[in-house]
Formats: sequence, structure tokens, C-alpha cells
Amino acid sequence: MKGKVFPVSMAVLWGIVFSQAMHSVTLGVCMGLLMGTAFGLFDSGRGENEDEQRGR
Repeated sequence: MKGKVFPVSMAVLWGIVFSQAMHSVTLGVCMGLLMGTAFGLFDSGRGENEDEQRGR
């Protein structure tokens, strides 16, 4: 969960920003989730585990 703090906070931040800008909570939440995805919110994390196993 420690690595997910930044993407979650960015999703919340952009959700609030887009909600205010578009005057629609639904669009704000959707755009916030998209921005969170851009920052790695739904990353599977498999690449990190593979790098740890290889000793990097």
C-alpha cells in the first residue's frame, strides 16, 4: 500500500479539480480515476516482484 499513496492522492486531487471544473461529480470521479490510472493506480506490480527476485 505504501507505493499506492501517490496514485490514490492524485486520483482524489484530480477528481476534485475536474468535479469543480466540469460542474459534475460523476465526470470528476471518472476523470480522477483516469488520472490515477495514468499515475499507476491500477498497476499490477508484477514487474516490481520480478526485479526483486532477480536481485535488482
